[in-house]
Amino acid sequence: MVISTAMSAQLINLADLDTMPVFKSMSEALKDPEKVYRLDLSKQKIREVPALIADLKNLNELILDKCRLTTLPDEIWQLKNLQILSCQHNEIDTFNFAILKLTHLKKLDLADNLISTLPENIDKLAELELLALWDNPIGNYPDALGDITGLKTLDLLHNQVSYDTQEHLHSILPNCKIIMSPPCNCNDGGD
Repeated sequence: MVISTAMSAQLINLADLDTMPVFKSMSEALKDPEKVYRLDLSKQKIREVPALIADLKNLNELILDKCRLTTLPDEIWQLKNLQILSCQHNEIDTFNFAILKLTHLKKLDLADNLISTLPENIDKLAELELLALWDNPIGNYPDALGDITGLKTLDLLHNQVSYDTQEHLHSILPNCKIIMSPPCNCNDGGD
C-alpha cells in the first residue's frame, strides 16, 4: 500500500487512498494526526484553513469545497504527500505559489473561484493529471502548462477563452482532454 516513506510521512497510491477513512473535522484530525490521510472540510464555512493543517504530515487528500475561502495558507506546502487538493466553489482570487511545492499533486481542483492568473512555472506540478479551473476569470494560460506531460484533463468550462488561446492550448497539450466552452470574441478572462 505505501509507495514511499519520507520522515515517517506516507504517500499512498490512489486506489488504496480511496479505502482510507475520511476525517470531517480539524479537531478530530488533530487528535491523532499520523492516522489522517484524507480530510474533507467542505461546507464548513471556515473562511480560512488553520495553519495547524501542516501537522497532518500523512495527508494525501484535502477537500475544501464550499468553505468561503479567499486564500489558501502558505503552510500548505508542508503537506508533502498531498495528491488531491480540491477547493472548488470558494472565493479564492490568487493561485498560492505554495501549491507549486506539492510535487506529488495529481488532482488540483480550483474551479468556481476568482483566479485571474496562473503561475508561469505551473509545470512544477509535474505529476498533475487533472487540473480543474472552470468558471474562473483567467486572463493568461502559461506555456508551461504544455510541460506537464502527464496532464490528462484540463477543465476550463465557462471560462472566457478566445479562439486563438483555445487553439494554442490544444497545440501545447496535444494528448490532454481540454474541456472548454465555445470560444469567445473577447480578451481571455473577460469581455
